[in-house]
Amino acid sequence: MRFKTVLAVSALFAVVLAAAVLGPSSDMSDAASQRWESSDCVGLTVEYTDGNTYLVIVLDSDPGLGMYDVIVGGKVLKASGSDGKRVGVEMGAALEKNQNYTVIATPNGATYHCTLSYMQFYDVAATADPAAAGSVSGAGEYRTGEQVTVTAEAAAGYLFDGWFSGSERVSAQAGYTFSATADSTLTAKFINATSTITFDSNGGSAVDGITQAYGTVVTAPADPVREGYTFVGWEPAFPSIMPAGNTTYVAQWTVNTYTITFDTLGGSEVAAITQDYGTAVTAPADPAKEGFTFVKWDQEIPSTVPAKDLTISAVWAAMNATVDESGKTEVVLDKDTDAFVIPADTKTVTVTVDDNISVVIQDTSSIEAGTAVIAKVEEIPNTAEVDGTARAYEVTVTKADDQPITGKMQITLPYTPEKDKVPAVYWQNGSALEKMRVISHTSDSVTFETTHNSTYVVVAESVSEDSGATFMLYLGLLMVVGIALSMLIGFNYYRRKA
Repeated sequence: MRFKTVLAVSALFAVVLAAAVLGPSSDMSDAASQRWESSDCVGLTVEYTDGNTYLVIVLDSDPGLGMYDVIVGGKVLKASGSDGKRVGVEMGAALEKNQNYTVIATPNGATYHCTLSYMQFYDVAATADPAAAGSVSGAGEYRTGEQVTVTAEAAAGYLFDGWFSGSERVSAQAGYTFSATADSTLTAKFINATSTITFDSNGGSAVDGITQAYGTVVTAPADPVREGYTFVGWEPAFPSIMPAGNTTYVAQWTVNTYTITFDTLGGSEVAAITQDYGTAVTAPADPAKEGFTFVKWDQEIPSTVPAKDLTISAVWAAMNATVDESGKTEVVLDKDTDAFVIPADTKTVTVTVDDNISVVIQDTSSIEAGTAVIAKVEEIPNTAEVDGTARAYEVTVTKADDQPITGKMQITLPYTPEKDKVPAVYWQNGSALEKMRVISHTSDSVTFETTHNSTYVVVAESVSEDSGATFMLYLGLLMVVGIALSMLIGFNYYRRKA
């Protein structure tokens, strides 16, 4: 019987010893986040895998004994093993997770102790973003409530911008300390020491970007402009201090409203059009005016609202023109009327536009009866380089479809006389001036002939020396001819007498 008892004890010691020597078996691997851990240890550490009925004691130094007393949670047990520093202790039952156990070993009369607890562990991961912009430290595994300190250090040319958990900034300090209460993934974000602001003008005029040091005072650029819109700001709002990292600001606009007004010049009222810029415009119905026919508007009605207010005036053709037996028609236009209708059998038309302003269409064969003709003579600023005081006039004579009237026209324009000067008329042919032939002039008007619409410049100019010499030559020739004729007449007279 005694032999059997010794054999059983020997077998038990062999199992415990194997565990002590070999360490935890494969089915004793630690859980990912919870396991038994020793702490507050003096002279030894304790290894235990949850669910096992034994634990392993590792002494700091070899006591030279294979067996000694071990107290686990107040229960006295025996440690055994061939390795004096590392021995196994059979407890007979697994430890309870909800308790902390004090393990005491007493080799050679010494007392060593350690606390064994079932603990929650958390993983703390730390990365740098961008990876080349800096370095981080402090990542690892930590017990519940244990203080964790992660540290970030910026590389040259970069600045630390903060620790982030996802999109949330959890600390602006490079050294971030917190208690481990859950798995954590932290990112140390770094920014360039200089930042660039880019502007998207969103259809407006270009705006130059701004590059300067992070944190310095930044001046807003001049507002962009966009046809038909009003600038209302940037999105996001423009900062007063240079932000971290590169940022794009997008211009925000509100569409403008414009009005197209119709001046019917005494005709029926036409309602104004007020709409947003760029929206489609529907042309109104033609106005009416007694004694006149509507020709057109003086400018084309736009298909969409332009980026400005417009006033468009009606063009009326007078219906009161009459023709005499010789085919001559005379028309007098008032200040609101630029057009008239050609009567049947008309050969020539004299149009009085204003005082000392008239246009004579000498041949109307190319104009069908009933056609509206627009005759406009408008004084404009003179830009021609001529000697003396000049007045410039824009002369336009066209059919209602803007086709010019072909053939000769006599045009009479106002003229301001000057002493010892005669009137001259120039046609402004692009940048060149071409002198017209003056047919006649009065004290306050000059008449010339032309075949085209253009700008004409009327000026009083001195008679040139060449003109005076030519006049004297003509006068001399006239005198010679007169003397010769007188002599011839006298000779014939005396010959008859003889």
